[in-house]
Order: sequence, then structure tokens, then C-alpha cells
Amino acid sequence: MMKTIEQFVEVIENKDYEGLGELFTPDGHYCDYCANGTPQHEYHLYGKEAISMFFRNKFLFCQYSIMQPAILNDRQAEFIACFGGYYVMAIVSLQQITADGHIRRLTVRPK
Repeated sequence: MMKTIEQFVEVIENKDYEGLGELFTPDGHYCDYCANGTPQHEYHLYGKEAISMFFRNKFLFCQYSIMQPAILNDRQAEFIACFGGYYVMAIVSLQQITADGHIRRLTVRPK
């Protein structure tokens, strides 16, 4: 069975916004600080539906993708994040995970 961090990388790479939402708890929190330094602001998303809908729009309009992902450990991965043409080396950390492997809190920061 794939680890949660591996599942996260896979759904982002495949632009699977529904799969991404399903990785989170109903009250899950996705916080991305990498957008600072790009024309966009950092974003905080609360709840699996909000996360799924946000990324649906980002993927649909080609405003977010990742390249060269690498799993660092059970809770972290790094990749190059593309925010609408701006590239940032990023590290994702699963801050809180439930016993059944759902994400309660995730952060993405510049590396």
C-alpha cells in the first residue's frame, strides 16, 4: 500500500483534484507558502471539498503543476512547483495525519 506522501505526490502529478480532496479529512487544512514571490498570495484551504475545488480550477487553467518530485521520508517530499509560469523549489510536509492515513494538516514551503 502506498504511503500518504506517495499518494499526495501521485495525485498532484496526475492533476487529480478529486483524489487530492479524498486524501484529506473533512476539516483538513492545506497551507501553501510557496506562492509568495510569485504574483499570487499564499493560500490556506480548509476542508476536502474546498481543496478539491481549488485544485480543480488550478489544474483546469494550467495554473499549478509539479516537476521532479522526490520522496524524502514518510511525511515529506520535495518538488519544483509551477505557479502559472513561476517556478519554486518546494518542500511539502504532512504535519498531521489520522490513524487511517488521511491528512489533517499539510504545508508547502519554499525550500
